Amino acid sequence: MKRLLLAVVSIMFAATSFAQNELVASLSHEGDVTYFYGMAALQNAVAAAESGDIINLSGGSFYATDITKAITLHGAGIDSEVPTYIAGDFYLDIPSTDANRFMMEGIRCPNKLRFKGEFNNPYFLRCQFNEVNRWDEGVHVTNITFANCKVTGYLRYSASNTYILVNCFVNDMYKEEWSSITASNCVFIRNDFSLFRDGTFFNCIFVSKEANHETYRLHGSAQATNCISVNFAEGFDIFRDCNVSKDCTKEPKSLSTVFKTYRGDYSDEETFELTDEGKAILGADEKQIGMYGGLLPYTSKPSYPLISKMTVPEKTDNLGKMDVTVTISSAE
Repeated sequence: MKRLLLAVVSIMFAATSFAQNELVASLSHEGDVTYFYGMAALQNAVAAAESGDIINLSGGSFYATDITKAITLHGAGIDSEVPTYIAGDFYLDIPSTDANRFMMEGIRCPNKLRFKGEFNNPYFLRCQFNEVNRWDEGVHVTNITFANCKVTGYLRYSASNTYILVNCFVNDMYKEEWSSITASNCVFIRNDFSLFRDGTFFNCIFVSKEANHETYRLHGSAQATNCISVNFAEGFDIFRDCNVSKDCTKEPKSLSTVFKTYRGDYSDEETFELTDEGKAILGADEKQIGMYGGLLPYTSKPSYPLISKMTVPEKTDNLGKMDVTVTISSAE
């Protein structure tokens, strides 16, 4: 209980500093909370952290830092009034002997995230990335999980890695070497889907970047169940060559038939919500396909509480006390 309260207090402090236009990182370690300020706050907090610690970041832009400890990073949310950014390339290289799990939520990474070394189970929730890649050919990371995330540049699944995507949007993706991927309730945008090798896809939507495209189908090693294609040429079945193609819609659909607002040009405001006709296309679980169906319907709201309003008096009362009023947004 003590650790939970400290974590909440840490989050509250970070949000307070955000409201005052200060960059702050709060580090929670075994009941103690330490604060770091400025654009280097994340770098300093990570340097001081130990495996299992929690770092909470205010909104604003922090210098990137390579991470070699299984810590938890919390941001202000990717769609908050002032999102949290990690500015610059960074890599994860968690020791294989570390018993804890690296986790990150509510952060935008506009540069490159790369994986290095050999470890298991990094988890990214409600984050936004530009590029996701590997450090070199010797990387071996298993169960790299992205849930409710957006990848606006590209995700390259390569080396001896395994990826799990749940209710995500990926603007561009391709595979190299000996990796594999499992995706459920995702939206993928690309023309050349033949590069989606050794992939298993459930309740996903595959969208052509180029209208009426009819060249590249899903690779023969791929497996697709209850998926559809959008914006391809009439009669073009991108699932034809799949090793397994079960209950997939062979005839492509138009963008306006499936999506409420998406018409081919990505923006951070795009939600990829479906029209009523799109929602009527059900997955194997009898829920809508795409990002808002399945077990974890898409949301960008953080799963932890944040301060939404705070009133601080200009001075203390005659007893030297200060009556601070704090309103905390509810966690999901």
